[in-house]
Amino acid sequence: MKPAVLMVFVDGLGLNRNSRTNPVFKLKLPVLMKITESDGEFILRPLETSLGLPGLPQSATCQTALLTGVNPAYRVKAHKSGFPGPTLRQIIMENSIFKQLKTRGIKSTFANAYRKDFASSDLSWASVTTVSVLSASLSFRTLKDLEKEAAIYQDFTNKMLRKRGYNVSIWSPEKAGQILLDIAANHSFTLYEYFQTDVAGHRNDPEFTKEILQNLDKFLVSILENRPENLTVIITSDHGNIEDHTSSQHTKNP
Repeated sequence: MKPAVLMVFVDGLGLNRNSRTNPVFKLKLPVLMKITESDGEFILRPLETSLGLPGLPQSATCQTALLTGVNPAYRVKAHKSGFPGPTLRQIIMENSIFKQLKTRGIKSTFANAYRKDFASSDLSWASVTTVSVLSASLSFRTLKDLEKEAAIYQDFTNKMLRKRGYNVSIWSPEKAGQILLDIAANHSFTLYEYFQTDVAGHRNDPEFTKEILQNLDKFLVSILENRPENLTVIITSDHGNIEDHTSSQHTKNP
């Protein structure tokens, strides 16, 4: 089998080895603890999230750097939160990982399911991942794909979709992990984005944080225990947040 890569992007999850402030240690989560402790099973590469810019790291700038390999500090003078503006969108459209892979003839995909058609000329709503998909003219997966178990929602359990009134099945983290592996089996590079960790970090609700982190760890265990030998799994983030319960803001943790 040809080598393949699955990149699981977890928003707002930094490295914090302080067991008193990191809920990962309190909950004794096997995969997340191994990552934090730099267990020998993993290759750990701490990333500098400040990017040479003032202020706390933010999603738009950090995700742009993560998914393009370009530090946007030479174009913007401060961190940008939320959706990327025109300057960051230009960097993404020109340098996204999806575009670079397509140029090289390498098959890639974004595994996330969208609730509606985002094929629009108005990019003011678009996340960094969405602009990255557009840069390579890749197809967006929809809820119809999710029903066929060929896509995963940003909440991989689908509970949020059910609360919004969508008639979809509730998935266990383990089932979602297997579906993601099935998607990755058909591509040389697969990206999946999970941002409920950042939501939980901002909410700073211990019970919600517990649910999110426990589900995430089960999801990752499912992926790592069942991945084929040809698949390299990259677990990465844009900035810290949920790993420090003493604050509801982003952190400068790597």
